[in-house]
Amino acid sequence: MTEGPETFTKDDVISGRLARTGQFFVGTDLAPKIDLSVVAVIDKIGRDVYLLNETAFPPGTAFSVVTGYLSLLTRRLNTVSMISIDQTGVGEFFVQDAYKSGLKNVQRVFLSLPMKQQIMDYFKRMMQDGHLHFRRDPELMNEMSAERFQLSKTGQLQFSHPSGTHDDRLWAFALAVYASRYDIPTYHPVAAVNTRPSPGNLTPQLPRSLWQV
Repeated sequence: MTEGPETFTKDDVISGRLARTGQFFVGTDLAPKIDLSVVAVIDKIGRDVYLLNETAFPPGTAFSVVTGYLSLLTRRLNTVSMISIDQTGVGEFFVQDAYKSGLKNVQRVFLSLPMKQQIMDYFKRMMQDGHLHFRRDPELMNEMSAERFQLSKTGQLQFSHPSGTHDDRLWAFALAVYASRYDIPTYHPVAAVNTRPSPGNLTPQLPRSLWQV
């Protein structure tokens, strides 16, 4: 990670030690049962985005705990421009609960196959252009290394991870990065979609094992 804003921990959020001004975007990947629920926070400075924190909640954690953490996080950070929430496995419940808790700028994302490809393609482009900065956290890097994709019969990419591994940190991070795309300078998603995806051009700066299909 290049020099940038200081990272923080979950304890910093809960204890009240965190008080930060910036242009923050939050990605939230929810897991109802066996996977992790993860909240990722990035700070956008010019064209560059910096991963400041990823907080993973153990499998089975009540969604109300995640909502409470998000509420606390938004009080510590000034300003959270958008909270992007994966509602694929939980329907409307979590998002409606987030609204009732007073969270603002919530964006619901349904991770369909085309949406996953679009999100990961933008994530890849940010890395290619040198605008994506994050410390080499072992758990995040392991998830990047374990992520797989294959082409479906319709030509769409299907993302997956081997049994016994997770990809929740990766997708929370990617959701936060994707949420920042419409800020200045404007990103045009049509131009960024890979029309001919292959193991060599999806996300070339991630570990090479990502390209195994």
